[in-house]
Amino acid sequence: MIEFVHRKDLDTGRWDELIAQSTAETLYPYSWYLDAAAANWSALVMDDYRFVMPLVWKKKYGLRYLYQPFYTQQLGVFSREYVDPTIIASMLALLQKKFRFAGINFNTKNLVGETGSIAVYDKTNYVLDLQHSYDKLFGSFSTNAKRNIKKAYQFNEHLEKELSCEQLVAFKKENDVIKRSEEEYQWLVYLLETIKKNSSGVVYASRDKGAISAAAFFGFSKSRAIYLVSASDGQGKKNRSMFKLVDAFVRDQARTEMILDFEGSNIPSVARFFAGFGAKPEIYQGISFNRLPLFLNKIRTHGRQA
Repeated sequence: MIEFVHRKDLDTGRWDELIAQSTAETLYPYSWYLDAAAANWSALVMDDYRFVMPLVWKKKYGLRYLYQPFYTQQLGVFSREYVDPTIIASMLALLQKKFRFAGINFNTKNLVGETGSIAVYDKTNYVLDLQHSYDKLFGSFSTNAKRNIKKAYQFNEHLEKELSCEQLVAFKKENDVIKRSEEEYQWLVYLLETIKKNSSGVVYASRDKGAISAAAFFGFSKSRAIYLVSASDGQGKKNRSMFKLVDAFVRDQARTEMILDFEGSNIPSVARFFAGFGAKPEIYQGISFNRLPLFLNKIRTHGRQA
């Protein structure tokens, strides 16, 4: 039996325990993460927390719709066991009755079947298994990545891990390629600080003559380290500083059970950067459906992740 459960009625202890033991365990579906990432979320719960699906939603013109919040790449159905596609189909059928529009991502362990009214599309993430020695991991780097790492170290920039979340976000704001509101940057500080409080997270930063040239936030779940936020200025790009930061992180985390999750990208140059570290592509699926009146179709892009 599938139940629609409001956030206030969820047993967060059982929820987070299931997420921690899920075959698709990652940061995004933990209750505390969703509380920080979204103003409203509910869930589908099946067979007494055997299968769960977080639902992040907004309301406009009196209609509720599902969307994928920023910095929350994958959600979908989570379980300790294999999730049969028929279970996903049943959940989607229920969602179509409760929501007029959806644009959401499932996780890498979910297989969503095509239906006439739901569009399904593949997306690519990049992941690197860190269980090997650094030398073996470095050996899998591309020739171009190795060359850029060597060049980055020649600049002798100072590497630090003491940068605050507020400093990182301020640096990102100065160098952001996407225009965002001040409220969005303040929210991002809150999200990163929440991760550090509830799980763990670290900021790697590089300084050129005392000024920050590149910085990246890595957030840890039980099994994954998420390359969640990054930024470089002009000098950092010239000095290949981000190559140095990722290489330093890989060196520090080598021989652990962690997976470095780059979150993927549809931008070819960014995808090449991830693949250059030996990261392998990992497919996950996105879906959308639309039952909106024609004059309301403009909300389709509202709230979608950029």
